[in-house]
Amino acid sequence: MTLPQKMIDDVLSKYGRYPIALTGCKAAGHALQCCEYDFAIITEEQGSELLVVNEDYAEIHKISPKSNPFRTALNLHKMQIINDPSWMLSGLKQQTDEAIAKVFSWYSRNKTIDALFYANRSVQGAKDGTTSSLWLKCAAYYYLEAALARSNTRPMPTHMLAQLRNIEDNTVTEGIALASKCLGLERANKSSVSRCIEGTVGLNDKIKHDHTSQIVTKKAKFLYGSAMFTDCYFYLGYIARDAVTSIASNQKVLKDYSLMISIAMDLTTDQSFVLKLSGELLEACNALLKK
Repeated sequence: MTLPQKMIDDVLSKYGRYPIALTGCKAAGHALQCCEYDFAIITEEQGSELLVVNEDYAEIHKISPKSNPFRTALNLHKMQIINDPSWMLSGLKQQTDEAIAKVFSWYSRNKTIDALFYANRSVQGAKDGTTSSLWLKCAAYYYLEAALARSNTRPMPTHMLAQLRNIEDNTVTEGIALASKCLGLERANKSSVSRCIEGTVGLNDKIKHDHTSQIVTKKAKFLYGSAMFTDCYFYLGYIARDAVTSIASNQKVLKDYSLMISIAMDLTTDQSFVLKLSGELLEACNALLKK
């Protein structure tokens, strides 16, 4: 894609001494008006930063030159090189392109195992409908990521529903429909999404302590304002899933944030419904592992 000159100037002004590549949905051609520009820079520094350029966001992701290309391949897939003084990114791009098929397979398997873990946790917590509903939704998101990777597609949370609709692999379409049912996408409407926005941004602020809530808020407002309620509901749940799974082993913190989590992920208390879907999702995960 063609980058705004102001964006290029500001990024190069601050990071021009590093190799820089445009990544993410802007590089892949899936971007909406609300999407940030993702830039990967090769540096020994760690973490990410947010630049505001006019009304656009540029998120800077720092990648160590010693990183295993196999583990960074998905993030760099389809990257567009912006600055490469030492030809490091050119070499990395070649390695990424050569490894990407194996990377998708590895990623899909790992996400399926994550889905199995949380689906089992949902079954085991069946006495508490809300908690069981939480782990079921976490499992469903992991399953959908696995299904996309199996189709050689990098999951992009803002665009995942559109990506899933484009999957032509009939062996996973039933699992995708089941996972979508687990997420309760039919519950998405103006009222429910409004509550989810408040819960997800609040939860993300409490747990992440970084700039990501600015990005989440901008995307949620755009999707909500465009009446894309199902996409917004899905996206917010995905962000909340990431926040929740980062504290999944800390029972005290989970309890402290239980109300916020319930609002963010629009959890149900219907135990029989959740238990039934948890068992079916377990079967779908096991089937995916065998394929």
